[in-house]
Amino acid sequence: MSHIFDMQDCDYATVADTTGFDPARLGNDDADQHFAILDRSDHVQARCSIWWRNTPGVDGLRGGAIGHYAANSPEHAAPLLKHACRQLRANGCDIAIGPLDGCTWRRYRFITERGSARRFFLEPDNDDAWPLQFQASGFTELAHYVSEINPDIRNRQPELGDIARRMREFGVSVEPADREDFMADLEAIHAVACRSFRDSFLYTPLDFTSYRTMYEPLLTQIEPRLLLLARHEDRVVGFIFGPQDALQPAPTDTIVIKTVAILPEPQYRGLGRLLITELLQNAATLGYRKAISALMHSQNSSQRISSEFAGPMRRYAIYGRRLQS
Repeated sequence: MSHIFDMQDCDYATVADTTGFDPARLGNDDADQHFAILDRSDHVQARCSIWWRNTPGVDGLRGGAIGHYAANSPEHAAPLLKHACRQLRANGCDIAIGPLDGCTWRRYRFITERGSARRFFLEPDNDDAWPLQFQASGFTELAHYVSEINPDIRNRQPELGDIARRMREFGVSVEPADREDFMADLEAIHAVACRSFRDSFLYTPLDFTSYRTMYEPLLTQIEPRLLLLARHEDRVVGFIFGPQDALQPAPTDTIVIKTVAILPEPQYRGLGRLLITELLQNAATLGYRKAISALMHSQNSSQRISSEFAGPMRRYAIYGRRLQS
């Protein structure tokens, strides 16, 4: 017989986990509850956390999130997910969403089609059985995501047409972030990200202090020519960053295009293409040969642009389950 315990009271290191789970995330990610399934020997066989405050909804339904997930077997996954769903429903949620560590600013999605490529920097990972465990517990796919790879960035780039000329004549410039006044640029990056992603699936707002905690350590380490800002009339109107693939053995020949964000104003239409092209050109000058377009929603504009110069690499999904009274 298995038992459910508060995860903070357990030695969860016994859970098989391919993701490099950091126990500090239990406190840092603001979850509302943590659960673990223990076997008769008090070994942890499954774990998760749940969120019901400030979580994204779906089609007017109040959402609750299930994250920090790992399970060694379907037998242990089923009671854990059942308990998590029951607790979310008891706290007013209409739909359970997972895997989602509270919000999309943090870790979410399962790999569903792995392919042969190795894991890349900033990519989530999971046991291939975990999506099946969610499905067996009544979850269905809510959205799909893809990563694509460009094997020859010097010769495969987006078509620009007259975008570069039009942006230049309009007064838009593209340049590396200002390392001398990086905090001002970080605040501007946060503001653009919030406006750019405001209408995205499962979006929830994030205050600047939290954004800084999450992203400042990463952004300050990126080679300046791989963190580009578009400026117009003394304000940042778009940005892109593509750090090197730190998981690749040296010498690294690949960058990971993590985020492209543009203010949703008609005069900046096409700026995303320009930023991607400038980033690829800078990366080629720095000696990189490949670029991974990472973790894109299968219906967003970045994925449409990426598919012009990159090919399929990996697929992901996020799941949902309606909660009954």
